[in-house]
Amino acid sequence: MHAWGAAIDLNTKFADYWLWSSKSLYSNRIPPEIVEMIFERHGFIWGGKWWHFDTMHLEYRPELL
Repeated sequence: MHAWGAAIDLNTKFADYWLWSSKSLYSNRIPPEIVEMIFERHGFIWGGKWWHFDTMHLEYRPELL
């Protein structure tokens, strides 16, 4: 989705990714207000809600919301 211009990654310094995590335990340091009030309101899905979490990933998919 990045190659198609339909996804972005937020600040990787504050991101958690299931493969980078030492024990693959969910962790999130992205403020939920940014996700919910800005991105999800405008049709983005957030990788922090996925089983294989990717908290930096936001993807424009209004048809899934």
